[in-house]
Amino acid sequence: MSEFELRRRKLFDILPENSVSLLFSGVSKIRSEDDYYLFFANRNFFYLTGIEQEHSALMFVKCPGEKKVYLFLDDHDEVKERWTGKRLSFEEASEISSLTNVYSSSTFDSMLEMALAATDNAYGKIDKLLIDLSDEIKISKNTSTQVYANELKEKYPSLEIQNIYPLIVDLRTVKSEYEIKELEEAINATNTGINDLLANYEVGMREHELSDRFEYFGRTHNRRKLSFETIIASGKDATIMHHPIAQQEGVLKDGDLILFDLGYRSNGYCADISRTYPINGKFSDLQRKVYEAVLNTNKAVIEYIKPGLTIADLQAFAIENLKKESMRLGLIKNEEEIAKYYIHNVSHFLGLDTHDVGERSRPLKPGNVVTVEPGLYFPELNIGVRIEDDVLVTETGSRNLSRGIKKEIDDVERLLKNRKY
Repeated sequence: MSEFELRRRKLFDILPENSVSLLFSGVSKIRSEDDYYLFFANRNFFYLTGIEQEHSALMFVKCPGEKKVYLFLDDHDEVKERWTGKRLSFEEASEISSLTNVYSSSTFDSMLEMALAATDNAYGKIDKLLIDLSDEIKISKNTSTQVYANELKEKYPSLEIQNIYPLIVDLRTVKSEYEIKELEEAINATNTGINDLLANYEVGMREHELSDRFEYFGRTHNRRKLSFETIIASGKDATIMHHPIAQQEGVLKDGDLILFDLGYRSNGYCADISRTYPINGKFSDLQRKVYEAVLNTNKAVIEYIKPGLTIADLQAFAIENLKKESMRLGLIKNEEEIAKYYIHNVSHFLGLDTHDVGERSRPLKPGNVVTVEPGLYFPELNIGVRIEDDVLVTETGSRNLSRGIKKEIDDVERLLKNRKY
């Protein structure tokens, strides 16, 4: 059984009886006039199919008389493909998704109507419709899934509408061995990209030259896609949490730190790594203290992780560690000051989205993958430090998937020792 079959089987098991469930890949979004953003299929749809094509739909029918899944795609259109590129054939989509019931999108409305309008019989009647009601999922240019659900409710008043999103979230947060391998592949590729940056940056470069290089390096090595817009921030810019690429004009200066927050994807799965380096290869005494406080907290949180804790618990633990470390090293005068220099959360779920689905209040389970990213930011000192790892929750604790990316002070300085500045 393929990975996608296993996922659909797990979802089928938790769907209610006498129900139809619908998921949509979405449609391209207009950026300006007739210019469109690059299409990116809804991740819940992709999770269950592996299909990255707009105007596609997935239908589950679950009742005692029928338990089937149907995939709907646009028909081959030679004229359209000459303008916008090749589309999947039904055979190709079947191979990717491991689904045998692949039909033309033109039949979707009639097949849905047949399922919802079925008369009572020995097996019962479809009385529940589950649909992904996430914001911004469009099934056509002017129709969201929320609008579509309301239209179906008007047409079938007795139909109970439910949101399928929470059910899929429960599946997506627990990663399979396949998913963990893809995350490790993305992390390893990211490490290679980081090493390329460290081998090629120079004092006097602008930040965007490195973010551009990281993207180019990925494109020329297995056509790696970015997990998110690369953050390269030096000096005071590193105290801005998400230093935007449009503002990455800062010049790399001898004596400053540089912060990388970046990642590649592997078959849709995201790496999310942060590292901070001394541009001249050697931490100053003050930089070393800030870095040590963050590093010790990073390692303490990774060690602390275990099933049953929540991400909110990790945040509280990180704050207490940053307070203790910052007081010990003389970075703050009282514990209340930590709120001024640490202003974000220590963790989020990771997977098909960089900030992946999952509730902060839900206890962690084996198979969850989370980031651990404490930081300290002192604008008045031109010092910002963040160290971020990607961590798997195990039965007994955790496993750092990004442990191969150097972060110990001696290792970092040794890594940069032979560079020319």
